[in-house]
Amino acid sequence: MPGAATVRYGGQTSCVEARSTSGATLIVDAGTGMRALGNKLLREAKGPEHHHVLLSHVHWDHIQGLPFFSPAYIQGTKISIYSLLTAADELQQVIGGITRHEFFPMALEAVPAAFEYHEVEPGVDFEIAGFRVMPIALNHPFGSVGYRVDCDGSSWAYVSDTAPFDQVLHKQHFLKGPEPLSEDDRVALGAMREALVERLIGVDTVVYDTHFTEDEYARFPHYGHSTPDQALEICAAAKVRRLVLYHHAPSHSDEQMDKIAAQYLAKGAGIGIEVLTSFEGMTIPIGAEAT
Repeated sequence: MPGAATVRYGGQTSCVEARSTSGATLIVDAGTGMRALGNKLLREAKGPEHHHVLLSHVHWDHIQGLPFFSPAYIQGTKISIYSLLTAADELQQVIGGITRHEFFPMALEAVPAAFEYHEVEPGVDFEIAGFRVMPIALNHPFGSVGYRVDCDGSSWAYVSDTAPFDQVLHKQHFLKGPEPLSEDDRVALGAMREALVERLIGVDTVVYDTHFTEDEYARFPHYGHSTPDQALEICAAAKVRRLVLYHHAPSHSDEQMDKIAAQYLAKGAGIGIEVLTSFEGMTIPIGAEAT
């Protein structure tokens, strides 16, 4: 959470911008960080633009920045939203619902920008503005997708939100605690993990949900989030070069994050993986840009 204890790492919820060498942009998730991103994009823009927003899922912390995205209030702007849901009209209903009159002074359908909605499906790749986007099924309540993104001869991946793939299989409800796994559940978890690792092979940088420490995860395995150790295990299996710790627990202070960062920088180095700990405003060159 934003406050005196999180000044260095930041307390905004999930929002990442990817930018190609040509200047094309791709936004992943629309948490509160989207407000600052929107202001930056407006300062850089020479006129109305077309923004592409990939959503991992539609839990509140991943969409609450949309009403505060400044380009949405510029006539001629187009905003395409891509998300995992059963139907595009349902997606429009969910996104539009956050700006109902009871919650916000202007309905989303009344803003000057034109919104369009696209359903994504794990395993079905698509192209956006020169980016090759590959959705990946993740283990989170009501479903979530990660994304591998290839562009300019390099690649990175966004893996959030997700639980590990051994103790709990998340379905279309929130759990009050761990539930027994059936044999079918175990098979489904194994297939999900295998597909994730396969998609991550050859990726330069992976941004991964590392919300919990191991001790915290032992208390809350049913919450739908992972740990740095679990992220390292997946990245090692896929031979990923660099892991970025992400989606920090709101209860973690800067001092706690310093300890986590130092611990996993050393642990990653021991297995040949560079480990970075994300902070608000962080920029990471990828591929040829990193040299």
